[in-house]
Amino acid sequence: MNNTLQMPADASAALFFLPGQYLFAELKESSVSLKALSSDQVARAFRKVHTDTGWLGKRVLRYREAPEGNAILTFEPAAIRKITVAFSEKGLVELSVPLPPLILLGKGREYYLWAAATSHISANTNLAVAPLPNVGSGKICFGKNEVPETHPSTLSEIWKLIYDTPFNADHAIERCRTEPQDVRELLWKLAADKVKKFPKSELILSTTTVEDAWETIVEKRRYDSRF
Repeated sequence: MNNTLQMPADASAALFFLPGQYLFAELKESSVSLKALSSDQVARAFRKVHTDTGWLGKRVLRYREAPEGNAILTFEPAAIRKITVAFSEKGLVELSVPLPPLILLGKGREYYLWAAATSHISANTNLAVAPLPNVGSGKICFGKNEVPETHPSTLSEIWKLIYDTPFNADHAIERCRTEPQDVRELLWKLAADKVKKFPKSELILSTTTVEDAWETIVEKRRYDSRF
């Protein structure tokens, strides 16, 4: 069968798959330069390739695939969530609590969590401390739970881990305004009083933005001790 291939007008090169090897064609104005490549050479070339969506809308703000680990930025809107909190006297207690918008950044198997004072999340949104325990300088401690690699297909699993894993006393201090010694006390009060919306006055706001976090953690173009 004779297949006719129509090259895109702006193509500068092409890769042909042949039995046992690959053929790289560099397309010039008046000629074509050919070079045979092995599968190892092709694999090494594509290992250097990065893909980056740039800033997106909806709940996924940004996604990037790279050899050093995929990275993703996403968020959950403010809502009443069911979480389990471990207290020294009360034991494990399931609470229905209002939580503010939560911003999640994942890279490889490491995840960071912050809150926001606004429902419209963008690259310029200022980060706030997530009013939850087990989040040290933004980085989530999942305990002994196995954490999946960062990928859009694993997002629901990560959010489920965040909400379902019991919150204990680790990193419970300085997570909110009125209960600086233990944010679990605030969560208990909000649930007991059946508060419908998380009070913004409890959020500890930062001048650091979502884009600052991406630049620091993913791009490593800057150093910021807050992460």
